[in-house]
Amino acid sequence: MLFLPAIPPMPREVLVAVGAVVALLVLSVWVHFGRRRYVVIHKSDVTETIACELGRIADALDRLATPPAPRPSLDEEAPRRTDGMSMFRR
Repeated sequence: MLFLPAIPPMPREVLVAVGAVVALLVLSVWVHFGRRRYVVIHKSDVTETIACELGRIADALDRLATPPAPRPSLDEEAPRRTDGMSMFRR
């Protein structure tokens, strides 16, 4: 291994073992410090009120985001359906 002159010549198995140990150390440090920290809020009257108010805000935003359905005007008459097989012959 001519590209690593600072490392004394060792058998390949020793270098692989040292690399595996270093990789495991890096992985364990990453797992230990990379964990997400969660804050747990227990149920109380305040959290229930906040959840209720947030639900009302979300419902209001949904109503604002969706356009209202077009209403038929009174001037236009709905097309009449004729059904030849009607029992009452309307």
